[in-house]
Formats: sequence, structure tokens, C-alpha cells
Amino acid sequence: MANKTQRNLKDEITLTPNGFLFDHVTGLTYTVNETGNVILRTLMDGKSAVDTIKALTEEFDISESTARKDLEEFLEQVRSFGVV
Repeated sequence: MANKTQRNLKDEITLTPNGFLFDHVTGLTYTVNETGNVILRTLMDGKSAVDTIKALTEEFDISESTARKDLEEFLEQVRSFGVV
């Protein structure tokens, strides 16, 4: 999937405040936790990984290293599902 073009998340998925995610391209639905919700919302707003880490540290009062690890693990998982 290295050659796959980056998805336009804002146009291709819907994410509700309670973590329900609908993928308009595949028709699949997912549920994400609060951390995943913050990550996806930040990315859908076009923010960088640094901005996403900052949002996580502010929202959950966690260290930067924990936020980075959470971001990396979440992205690895949603990539495996083809969401991002």
C-alpha cells in the first residue's frame, strides 16, 4: 500500500462525537475510542502529527512520549483497516 494515494479524510469518512466512524468509500463502519476520536478529528482538520500529539497531551494530560506512542499505534491499526 506504499503507492496508495493519501485519502481525503474529510470527504471520505464521517466521524461522530461519540466515536462512530463511517467510511464512505468502503461502506464499512468502525468505533473508535476517545483517543482515536481526537486523532482522527485533528487529522481531518489537516493538522500535522506534531499538532495531533499536542492535542492529545492537552486533552488527556499525558506526556508527549505517551501521546506519540498512542498516535503511532492508532495509525498503524487504522492503516491495517485501510481507513487512512
